[in-house]
Amino acid sequence: MPAPLNVIIIGAGLAGLLSARVLREHHHVTVLERLSGSHELGAGINISPAGNRILEEFGFDQERAKSIVACRSKIFDRHHNIVQELDMTDLVAAAGSEWRLNHRGNLWVELHRLATAPSEELGISGSPAKIFWEVDVVDVDVEAGRVRLQDGTELHGDLIVGADGIRSMVRPLVVGDLAFQSARPSGASAFRFTLPAKAVREAVGEIRQMDGQEPSELNLHLALDDTSRSIVTYPCRGFELLNCVCIAPDSLIRAEVTESWSAKGRLEDLLETFGDFGTFCQSLLKQAENIKLWQLRDQDPLPTYIKGRTVLVGDAAHAMTPHQAQGGTQAMEDAEAFRLFNQEGVSRDSVPSILKDFDRVRRPRASMIQNTSRQSLDRRTAGSVYKNVLYNWVYPGVFECLRRLDAGEEMVQIPEIKLEVELK
Repeated sequence: MPAPLNVIIIGAGLAGLLSARVLREHHHVTVLERLSGSHELGAGINISPAGNRILEEFGFDQERAKSIVACRSKIFDRHHNIVQELDMTDLVAAAGSEWRLNHRGNLWVELHRLATAPSEELGISGSPAKIFWEVDVVDVDVEAGRVRLQDGTELHGDLIVGADGIRSMVRPLVVGDLAFQSARPSGASAFRFTLPAKAVREAVGEIRQMDGQEPSELNLHLALDDTSRSIVTYPCRGFELLNCVCIAPDSLIRAEVTESWSAKGRLEDLLETFGDFGTFCQSLLKQAENIKLWQLRDQDPLPTYIKGRTVLVGDAAHAMTPHQAQGGTQAMEDAEAFRLFNQEGVSRDSVPSILKDFDRVRRPRASMIQNTSRQSLDRRTAGSVYKNVLYNWVYPGVFECLRRLDAGEEMVQIPEIKLEVELK
């Protein structure tokens, strides 16, 4: 049996931590993070059945994460008149797992546990990943696997994973083109905040989304005009919070927008941007505190995710707008593909060839979703919201995808399921 690989993961976000969990069973994993700890802010993230199945296969504890099951979505106009109801139950069953609503902070904490907890606790082999905080990576030799830190330290790895986010410093080194240094502004931005359950009740009374008695739902209020504005809400953290994402064109937002997740948003700008939405929406928006203003960035699909013994994952590989809620799930799918390195016979010499199979599966899949997410920027009709959900939610994993590709079959086979849509 070949010796374990030395794996260096740059970035301790969602993609980096789950990648560490997959690889730690057979290899020595080191994670380098420039921040001092979690940078997952107080906001929600929904993970489709494809991503949730992967999480559970690697020991994700839904109760620890206070994750919420969802199976329905409602679409309203700006005045809270219901336009459409969608029941996802049959699709969820076909996908083999649940649709889950999470708080990003809780999700990160559970992934950190999976990456670093004693192996005995997780019931797996191998050793925990070692995470080094407040470490600045200044250069990577993507062919040789050398990583240089700002203090002059040089680390050597057999496999380098660039999980360093939307402003990845590894990306241009892999792609070889400074044009891919950063994702470009999409032309839209999002006000993000969460509301405590008590504030929601005080604002709009008891609502179905927050009752916690049965699987919940994700709701959208659409402007249904040429501004494509939308307000997305769903519960998270065990129904303690209602996650709110309010998306609008930059041209309608008076405040200066920024690519930073932590840019401060102002209540007056939020209320002005959505001032023509009805009483229900206004009542919720007026409760907003600690608002973040996030510029939505759009990355062109990359010509490659790999070079030498280095690979890009997560937002470093395929930054996309949140209009199909696929950013988190695609990071989960990337991490699952590192199962390729847990097979027998893997050695330092075989890393570049294994990465070719990684790229053969992950890049076409994520690139397709990047493109359809870009098309979903236009939310002038209810039908534009979920038209790609069948493709997005069904993913068989890296080994089955490779088998299908080698057999000349479609990698992702869309089930013959019709969403139960009730028009109002």
